[in-house]
Amino acid sequence: MSEMYSKEGVVTRLVALELCDVTVGERIPTVRELERRCSASRGNVQKALLNLRERGAVGLESHGQNGTILTSIDLLALAGVCGRDHLVGVMPLPYTSRYEGLATGLFTCLNTSGLRSFITFLRGSEARAQALLDGFANYVVMSRMAFDDYVSRGYDLELVVSCAPLTYVGRHVILTREPDRTDWTGARVGIDESSVDQSVLTRAYFAGVDVEYVPIQYNNIVDMLLAGELDTGIWNEDDVHVRLAHLAQLPIDDSVAHDENTRAVVATRSDDPLTRRLIKTLVSSEKIEDIQRRVMSGELMARY
Repeated sequence: MSEMYSKEGVVTRLVALELCDVTVGERIPTVRELERRCSASRGNVQKALLNLRERGAVGLESHGQNGTILTSIDLLALAGVCGRDHLVGVMPLPYTSRYEGLATGLFTCLNTSGLRSFITFLRGSEARAQALLDGFANYVVMSRMAFDDYVSRGYDLELVVSCAPLTYVGRHVILTREPDRTDWTGARVGIDESSVDQSVLTRAYFAGVDVEYVPIQYNNIVDMLLAGELDTGIWNEDDVHVRLAHLAQLPIDDSVAHDENTRAVVATRSDDPLTRRLIKTLVSSEKIEDIQRRVMSGELMARY
């Protein structure tokens, strides 16, 4: 059995994860606390702490009855101890330059010495959130609106990075072939239940109006409008496909669409302190926003 899968190796990884939640200068959990949290013997916990110190992952200083203080932490070394040499993120399909810039920013920040970054793409915030919770990905990118919705429903997500408005999408607009229509009674309205943003905005905009909600996939809404299968629907104005279709775009009142649906956030599982701390250390909203701006202006080539 390799060292990583030996009892000592398993306990070392568990103790490493416990220390991810400790800030330099703070007291680490006692050996007894670590025994309980890691379901390990005192001897294996002590060996784990020694292993982490010898590998340079943490610096520890004993203060007798006042406990042991974390004096330093090397997150990349800690990740190595845990067998983590890469992170996988999941975000929306990069069909706009805004999404390409977002992906490029994350890819650039997270590909660093000793760590590799991969990004996969899934349509719909529901699919992305589930991919994270199922362990398929280490972090997820979504709007702040979607994040708040999932947390309110009990999803075990934790916010790690919150970017400025207009980093996730530009404006959402009403698409229609009938730009002069003001009474939407009886209208066939496309709604994508797998997208928190689209479905919440749609219901808010048409609240109190007797419309027919037609289940759709978000990426089919333009074609369905052109084919006469829908009368209207909410869409992201960034999409080039919309402009080429020559559909009318009507603004959405600020009381319906606000900053929270345009602001990009990065979230992890609540029980993954290692990924959370790695991203907090390596990624800043300012860096992401700068790279995104340069990709959108054509100054920087997208890479992800």
